[in-house]
Amino acid sequence: MKSKIKVEQIKDLTKKIKGPREAFAVAIAAVFVVSLFAFLAKTHGRRYIFRFQSVDSGRNNVEWRLLPSKRGAQKVSLYVDELLLGPKTERSRPIFSPGTKATFCFERGKTLYVNLTPDLLQKSGNASDIMEGLEIFKMNIKRTFPKYKQVEIYIDKKGLYKEF
Repeated sequence: MKSKIKVEQIKDLTKKIKGPREAFAVAIAAVFVVSLFAFLAKTHGRRYIFRFQSVDSGRNNVEWRLLPSKRGAQKVSLYVDELLLGPKTERSRPIFSPGTKATFCFERGKTLYVNLTPDLLQKSGNASDIMEGLEIFKMNIKRTFPKYKQVEIYIDKKGLYKEF
């Protein structure tokens, strides 16, 4: 059975607080309790770093994004899909041309295999150069998931043979 706090009980509690120090301590405790509930009620996810090329300087801009918690290959696949969507900030370039998607993404040992659609080969006006985009793509994956020592990229199921 739930107990209800009555107005009289709250008034009795406030009368027991003597002086500003006790009031301050009660306020701090209340803030802590509210913060604890907010922390426990937050959405379960993980923050990831995404790096994109700057439009102005060509240097890398960093974005933080919260992605849902997944395990194993699903986590990497979700990260790759989010990376291919491009930046959320205005002054950053997408890695590849719009419409580029991953058709498969799996791991074997310390190697990640990613197949991208042929949309990657169509140069868009604001996207990074294809070779730079491939380097940024691999750098993002290797820095975020250090267990992968090698990233093999395929375009329309045809392997890229040049090592970047």
